[in-house]
Amino acid sequence: MQTTCLAIVAGSGDLPMKIVEYCKKHHLDFRIIHFEGVELNWLDDLPVLTAKYEKPNSLFASLKEMGCNQVVFAGAMKRPKLNPLKFDAKFLKIASKLLPALRSGDDTILKIVAKIFEKEGLEILAANQILKNLFVPEGNLTNLKPSNNDLSDIMRGFEILDCISKIDIGQACIVGQGLCLGIETIQGSDELIKFASTNKHKYLYDENGGRGVFIKSPKIDQDTRIDVPSIGVETIKTIADAGFSGLAIKADSVQMIDKDDCIDLANHLGVFISSVSTNIKNG
Repeated sequence: MQTTCLAIVAGSGDLPMKIVEYCKKHHLDFRIIHFEGVELNWLDDLPVLTAKYEKPNSLFASLKEMGCNQVVFAGAMKRPKLNPLKFDAKFLKIASKLLPALRSGDDTILKIVAKIFEKEGLEILAANQILKNLFVPEGNLTNLKPSNNDLSDIMRGFEILDCISKIDIGQACIVGQGLCLGIETIQGSDELIKFASTNKHKYLYDENGGRGVFIKSPKIDQDTRIDVPSIGVETIKTIADAGFSGLAIKADSVQMIDKDDCIDLANHLGVFISSVSTNIKNG
């Protein structure tokens, strides 16, 4: 990968740190864009550019001065609380498109953000263009495999995700015994799992039925350069703590951070990880 300077828009989670490690290992010049309000506790002794959402003019001027010609978006970020009194001239130019989008789904917003960065001459790289083998091919990754009940719940989950994808809501849901125990909205995956865990005993009556499966898949026509559903060891632990059977992800479409650690932990905790197509069948 050839680059003069890579700008890393850093959110929460391990992914931005993995990209920093890659850059350091391969002696690539990089700058970390740290937006105010995003909690990052690993930035010591690293080249950091602190940015404000309301001040894109300052951000892009700094990136141009540093010679950054590529950008990667890594990690989860919450929607910012914007202060109109702080908007600079460049933000005012994009406000007519960006502000209405804040009332839409994440994918709508991110596509507009992507166009803004591209207009400034920055090539957008997907994280998987830098870190290889982030996507998981089809297959069962763990010792434990999903039961027929689990497979039915997985198929039901993908049907649900296809429906909510069309209106840009979320990338994950939890299904048990055919019942949707929750869908991912603005709260994120971990909070979805915790919510579904506290309510599942009210609805899952069949002791021989499935205990519930966490299902994750990208939205239809999602811009996977800047927003790819991701799974990490914390997700595995949260699913196991919640008492669910396991998780299913759409094959070649979901990033798994520290894949070997995720598989080892799932085996240890007794939950399955399946990377599946949406055309799975029982049996």
